[in-house]
Amino acid sequence: DGSSPDIRYGGPNDDEKLWKPPRLWRDIYDAICNARHLVYIVGWSVDVEQYLLRGAELEEAKRAGKHSPRIGDLLIQKSEEGVVVNLMQWDDYTSNFVFPGMMGSHDEKSRAFFASTKVNSVFVHTVGGSSNTFSEHQNKMIGFTHHQKFVVVDAPKEDGTGLELKAFIGGIDLTEGRWDNNTHPLFRTLRCEHKTDAYNGCFLFGRSPVVAGPREPWHDIHSCVTGPEVINIVQAFSERWMSQAPKLSGELINLRNLKLDSPELL
Repeated sequence: DGSSPDIRYGGPNDDEKLWKPPRLWRDIYDAICNARHLVYIVGWSVDVEQYLLRGAELEEAKRAGKHSPRIGDLLIQKSEEGVVVNLMQWDDYTSNFVFPGMMGSHDEKSRAFFASTKVNSVFVHTVGGSSNTFSEHQNKMIGFTHHQKFVVVDAPKEDGTGLELKAFIGGIDLTEGRWDNNTHPLFRTLRCEHKTDAYNGCFLFGRSPVVAGPREPWHDIHSCVTGPEVINIVQAFSERWMSQAPKLSGELINLRNLKLDSPELL
């Protein structure tokens, strides 16, 4: 969003090139928009109401963009284009359609939002071993999660030579309160970029459009992965999907058919 400092490198004076920092939310939005065959998402929490873009970029996307910057609507749009969209979200055992659950991970909201759509959404607990007692099993369902957070898409390569797999993986869920920049504003964005998204786990002021603040700044690590290593991330998704959503195993894309299963091709 322009808040990062100018960092130059290269040449005898180390100033010939200007480093262009990646932008997590914008980059994820663009990657999903450009997906041709698959969008795989794993998250502890996914909030379908949150926007991947903010400020002027959000308004421009609403006005003239082909795809919605709102997470839930974007995934539905891609599924209606014929892209396989598979979402695996943690199932908060304490949540239901009346009570949002102890963790507020929006699983019931996602479940209802995607219920009558082409998005393949599954909501899964952490499953214990066969030797667990009943109480141990219940405890793991309530208090444990894989806590994986990643997005995988296939998209055109930047050089236009074909498709590639691209993954975003790290510590940030696609949910409320996570959108931030390197200035970490506490108050000045409450009526603009963080309007209705002023999350703070210590001050329970809710999701009111106008709040006193402060919002909770969010600083975490996320990475963009391309090349052969993305196959390992797809494999991690596929193994969990086949184990915890076996009835939908046919919704997994065969990378071999896309010629994306070989490290040499990536």
